[in-house]
Amino acid sequence: MPTVADSMEYSDSQEEQEEVTTTEYLNAMQPGEVNDSALWTAQDRRTALWWIYINSRTDTVTTFPYECKHCGETHFYDCDLRALSETAELLTEEPVRRVTVPVKGVPTEWTLKPLDGRGICMLEKLRFMLPDEADPEYNNAVRRMRLAEIALHTALDDDPEDFEAAANRRFDLIQSMTTDAEFVPLVAHVHLMQRDLRHGLEVSIDRGAVSLVLPPHHCEAEGKEGMATRLLVPFRPGAFIPNFKSEWLANNY
Repeated sequence: MPTVADSMEYSDSQEEQEEVTTTEYLNAMQPGEVNDSALWTAQDRRTALWWIYINSRTDTVTTFPYECKHCGETHFYDCDLRALSETAELLTEEPVRRVTVPVKGVPTEWTLKPLDGRGICMLEKLRFMLPDEADPEYNNAVRRMRLAEIALHTALDDDPEDFEAAANRRFDLIQSMTTDAEFVPLVAHVHLMQRDLRHGLEVSIDRGAVSLVLPPHHCEAEGKEGMATRLLVPFRPGAFIPNFKSEWLANNY
């Protein structure tokens, strides 16, 4: 359970360090020997944060405002986050797949796996290094980031021990693949692996940003009652890790 000391430590966490903070926090919540959460999958990390949250709060209902695409009005979704347990899935096998996809015509054994904390942290850095959308290099930077995400979903038997060096080597190797005969099949295998090895809470991962997928919320406008929106909620440390509030120390009397 998070303590006052934990709240003080993580209250001012920055958005651009969300995944780094997640690793530190999940490790801090473990008594005794620590199982490094940097090695956990992105799905497991979000599920663990949610589990701590719902078991350490007296009120688990959180309000999420959003602009409805159906009526254009602002709605307020009061979601009891305990309800997300209905979307959780248990994986009863090791989260890896082995496939053979050639590189420059040479048959190559690839290990495919979900993104872990180390990979998400690398993508987080890349996301905040993206140039402005008006920059001519923006689209190419996004493409390189997506290619990096594919590389981080993979491993090779002869990878260097250093995680970042191994990821960069695979990135360069993937860039050397032929498009239709090699790269496209690798991407297809990654997508299939992601579907088959789904676990934990339902999440969306876009450019390294991991968001919870909330249950559908129905439009409140007249004539739109049958229309619903599924919100994607970033797991911001300030929202889901106990936030230390200055008013707690108010001494006005």
